[in-house]
Amino acid sequence: MSNPDASVPWGRPVVDTIPLPPFATPDEHVRFTRALQLHVALVDDGGPSLAAKVLSETLARQGQGPDLSPLELTVALATFFPAPWTPAALAAVLAARERFGPRELEGVWNWEFDPDFTAVPRAGGGWEVERHERGSRRPWASLEHEGDLVLMWMDHYRTTSAYPYGWRADEGAGEALAESARAVRLAHAADAAKPYLANWRAERERFLEDGQA
Repeated sequence: MSNPDASVPWGRPVVDTIPLPPFATPDEHVRFTRALQLHVALVDDGGPSLAAKVLSETLARQGQGPDLSPLELTVALATFFPAPWTPAALAAVLAARERFGPRELEGVWNWEFDPDFTAVPRAGGGWEVERHERGSRRPWASLEHEGDLVLMWMDHYRTTSAYPYGWRADEGAGEALAESARAVRLAHAADAAKPYLANWRAERERFLEDGQA
């Protein structure tokens, strides 16, 4: 890919057995959520981190209807969840949330607004992406893989600067929370030392090693 961004896992494989929304049955939704929970746990390199554990518990409470909850979609985008999204499938999900979500016309995709982007299929696979801003047009990226367009959309529509990351905390707020945070970190470290999480760490490493190409 030209204009690569190393924070996007270009070319990462998909898992064809993960159901896509809209789900035909509650069981399909459960299978999606369980796969998302496991994906989050595998990409987390903590012992596990407290945030990953809390997120897994919250995902389990999102319901079993035909559509993704806002949280499920947010987590799927942020973690580049490898469900077998096609551009059309992900665009349909984003349409319910994004005012300027991807739109397709005769095989060409356009998304966002000022700047907006256009993706044209390349001969032999992949996409040529242009960026348009205030009347200007320029090449933006050459995507080598068909699925890289999905990954680009995940990158464009995920939240990358939620508070407090990249923000200046309110005066004194961090200091006020620090003592409690230290206590919770110690408690979490004690929990992480328990056998059930030691077993998970070993299982996580086995999954990651056995799944290497």
